[in-house]
Amino acid sequence: LPAWWTDRWWVRMWDFPRLQVAGLLAVIGVIAQFMNLGRWRWPLSGAIAAALAWQVSHFLAYFPPYPKAVQSVKSCPAGRQLSLLNANVLLTNRDYGKLIRLAERRRPDILLLLEPGPDWAKAIEPLRGQFPYELSEPLPNTYGLILLSRLPIEGRIAHLLQPGVPSAHVRVRLLGGEQVALHAVHPEPPLPGDDSGERDAELVMVGRRVRDEGQAAIVMGDLNDVGWSRTSRLFRRVAGMADPRVGRGFYPTFNANYPLLRWPLDHAFVSPHFRLMEIDLLRDI
Repeated sequence: LPAWWTDRWWVRMWDFPRLQVAGLLAVIGVIAQFMNLGRWRWPLSGAIAAALAWQVSHFLAYFPPYPKAVQSVKSCPAGRQLSLLNANVLLTNRDYGKLIRLAERRRPDILLLLEPGPDWAKAIEPLRGQFPYELSEPLPNTYGLILLSRLPIEGRIAHLLQPGVPSAHVRVRLLGGEQVALHAVHPEPPLPGDDSGERDAELVMVGRRVRDEGQAAIVMGDLNDVGWSRTSRLFRRVAGMADPRVGRGFYPTFNANYPLLRWPLDHAFVSPHFRLMEIDLLRDI
């Protein structure tokens, strides 16, 4: 179904579970070898193998030894380093301490919180002394955003397509004086009754902005899309960006409660200016 270029939610949602579908196909393929299927055995086995290969072809690039899309480095001058922590806190979550302790332990230069409401904005007050720069729009609709930074930032909150769905667009000044464009986004996902057109359009808009500016840039956040979808590939092609997980791993983030039904919906895409020192999937908060 996702081969059909449409924004209908019941098509686009099948971009997500390719790993799970591949697992089911593998199990079915093994079971089929022990069933008495007569003359249908080999045609059915061939169809299962073809379907399995189709699914695997979409996410194979995320696992070693596939070549890395963003090269690794062991060291980098302190003035040229940038560390990021992206956390979807879940609007209804009240365990504020886990997030605060995580941020204090990891000490990122940039901390992006997604889904914070007014209660979250108050609860993270202990962090504000460590992050002197802030852009925020906490909302009760699961699309709130708080961007905290240890480094100087200049920019604004924007509503690219919908009034209740903010995104942040800033320039970060590194310790060495260089500037990096940072775009923090959280578009709506494809849901029953809500197609993916607005999500897709927002990502392409940001991609065009990165392309037109032509400077070192990072796009991060909960994109409500997987890296191997047609929309994500179009975004990277338009923006000229790369996915640092390619050649390194799957790093699935949602849903944190279900290990077997989890997809990489949170991203940090980078322009060709960057190399990677470390990437990690942190514990559930």
